[in-house]
Amino acid sequence: MNRFTRIATLFVAAFAVGAAGCTSPAPLDASGLRPPEVGPPTIEVVVLAGDDLSPLDAAITVGGAGVADNEDGVPSFVWPGHETTVEVSVPGFETQSEIVEEPPRDDRIEFRVEPVLLSGRVSTDRGVALPGVEVTLGQTRDVTNEDGLFEIVRAVPGDIQLTRPAWEDAAVAWDGSTNAVDMTMEPITVHGVSVGGTAAGDPDKWQRLLEMADTTGINAFVVDVKDEFGTVFHDTKVDAAHEASAVTLQYDLAEIVSDMDDHDLYKIARIVAFQDTPMATIEPDHAVLNQDTGALWRTRNGDAWMDPTDPVSYEYPVALAEEACRAGFDEIQFDFASFPFGGDVSAATFDGEYTEEVRVGSILAFLNRAYTVLNPRPLGCAVGANVLGITLESGTDEGVGQLPGLMSRTIDVLSPMLYSTNYGSGWKGYDNPNDYAAEIVDAALVGGLSRLEGFAYYRPWLQTWTIPAFEIRSIQAQVDERVNGWMLWSNSASYPADILPPK
Repeated sequence: MNRFTRIATLFVAAFAVGAAGCTSPAPLDASGLRPPEVGPPTIEVVVLAGDDLSPLDAAITVGGAGVADNEDGVPSFVWPGHETTVEVSVPGFETQSEIVEEPPRDDRIEFRVEPVLLSGRVSTDRGVALPGVEVTLGQTRDVTNEDGLFEIVRAVPGDIQLTRPAWEDAAVAWDGSTNAVDMTMEPITVHGVSVGGTAAGDPDKWQRLLEMADTTGINAFVVDVKDEFGTVFHDTKVDAAHEASAVTLQYDLAEIVSDMDDHDLYKIARIVAFQDTPMATIEPDHAVLNQDTGALWRTRNGDAWMDPTDPVSYEYPVALAEEACRAGFDEIQFDFASFPFGGDVSAATFDGEYTEEVRVGSILAFLNRAYTVLNPRPLGCAVGANVLGITLESGTDEGVGQLPGLMSRTIDVLSPMLYSTNYGSGWKGYDNPNDYAAEIVDAALVGGLSRLEGFAYYRPWLQTWTIPAFEIRSIQAQVDERVNGWMLWSNSASYPADILPPK
């Protein structure tokens, strides 16, 4: 073969190899291995909370099928080669879906899901807005505002739990089909008795009272913490009580609370607010004075009062109340939360004017001060006040600063003292109102219920003297038809079996 022929042959062979390379699937690399085929892309799905952009652990489906996490822990799926629907679902958030027509440019789909908002209103059984209700759904909670409104963010279907001092716990099932729920709460029903400080401090009598509660329909004790003589019955940590020499050790506060808990009793601490001779004696600058002599003003029985128009006088009873609340009482009942009575009030002088507007405003200010300390969590004590029974019907403050309608906007429980012995001859046309105790009590409640303006409810005090046992029991039943319970007053904490309801 000549030189020209060899060159031509090599050129043809080289062309053949080149042409064959143009139809080959892939060239060999230096190692002799082919590179991998290029397949459909893998799409990551990221889900963020719409309210704070935090990442969420969502249930994700693509075309109806669930997706798994990739090696980086990110949910992902292989593009199916056609339009598909991606849906994300997170408890407490609105479900969201999107039709994806083609792979996203960065192989990433981001969802921002909005939280489920459950709103509602809690009201009393009379339809009045109920503030301060703790509303809990799963791990989320809110507290109703002054209009009884609440909002649960990231709400998950389940039981809505309602709790509030002085009201029965309630639960309402919510299936998520609506975003608004209105609910009501019922007041707790109390059938209680008063227990003076010395009775609570007498071991034998205390045990008899506990046994009485075990065997009858009595479910609450109203225990004197500070009485109308200014006496404090336990070793209080409130220094002012010791400075006034007001403390007499009758019982251990923690022990009587524990005993009442053991007997499943509703625990009410009675604290007298403004009639307080020991405190007035050492704090005359904050007491009611006699305008003629400059000395302490006193009742016919010689009792002195702190000045309800002086906010400084609020702090001592509120401090004792806070201590009792922290010790475990369910409710604080303020007695003598009023302007002075029982003496010549025309001789009394106060920091403020002695007008109905000032009187009513002063008592409301005191109760509001107490409520702001005692009712909010973590203390969560109900707040009540004893009121003169006649104020339920008279339409005036009767000179003591108590208007039940306005008071009902501020505290939980109003306890009118419905003792027929307190009503004078001629009341309701009766020569002797005490002969018509049932009629007196019922008329007071009917009149009082029409005056309630706020969320508070009535729980009256009933007498245990001068009327026969069968009438006492009849009045109890009559009251139960009008309001949620009652309390029996006895100076000696003595309660014959025939005046008590059956268990």
